[in-house]
Amino acid sequence: MPAPSVRPQSQLTPFEQLVQSYSTGPPTLDKNNEAWDFFPHECNLRFESATQDPPARVSYLFKVIPKQCNYLENLHGGCAATIIDILSSTLLMALSKPGLYSYGGVSRNLKTTYIRPVPAGMEVRVVCELVHMGKRMALLRAEIQKLDGSVCVVAEHDKVNSDPADTKI
Repeated sequence: MPAPSVRPQSQLTPFEQLVQSYSTGPPTLDKNNEAWDFFPHECNLRFESATQDPPARVSYLFKVIPKQCNYLENLHGGCAATIIDILSSTLLMALSKPGLYSYGGVSRNLKTTYIRPVPAGMEVRVVCELVHMGKRMALLRAEIQKLDGSVCVVAEHDKVNSDPADTKI
């Protein structure tokens, strides 16, 4: 089930609908429905907007919940990296074509810089942008921001195309 939108579904462009459909990741294959996650439903993850035009960009809103936090009650760095990994990948998947990131690719590197803490209960924005998408590698940039625009986390996400070689590009 995709993340709800801050706008009615009928007001979303076809590209925004596609990005939104990828927002909570694929269903888990675990029969007990357990998976490493960032609790998109519990943190009220909401799709905000997406644009396909260069630079392709997507943004989401969510509220930091206690189970996403460390013992200091701030967003845990590992959880922030997971959020960025999943949500930046949604943009790449929405831009994919057969043979070109249609499986979402695999992470090669995820460099995350933590600038300021994000306390439990805070509403934040995640903005992801495509920097480059080639045949074999893609680079995405992401930020977790307070609603006043101050940047808390910055990341660069390198992905490698994992589509089978026999698929035509």
